Amino acid sequence: MKKSDIVPLKAALEKFLEDKTWSKKIKGYQIIHNWENLVGKEISQSSQPIKIEDKCLFLAVKNNVWANELNLRKGELIQKINLEAGEEIISNILFKVSYSQSKGS
Repeated sequence: MKKSDIVPLKAALEKFLEDKTWSKKIKGYQIIHNWENLVGKEISQSSQPIKIEDKCLFLAVKNNVWANELNLRKGELIQKINLEAGEEIISNILFKVSYSQSKGS
């Protein structure tokens, strides 16, 4: 093996994950896991990401008022999520009124 063939582990792992399309899935899980840090306490107390599928975020909200509010802010949320991910992982958000609050508010 020549010295020029040596690739840093980080670069090799990133390439491997990218090739396997796991990179976007991992970024999606990070978005879900860090929801409160991404959208703020007020929104996170009234919503919970369910899953990301085919560039669509499925978001449970606690009532119709929040569904309407977040629908009005959908573009802003999509932009914030994609900026955090460093690429377009979300192109739409669908809301489902069914959020059962596990956090006290």
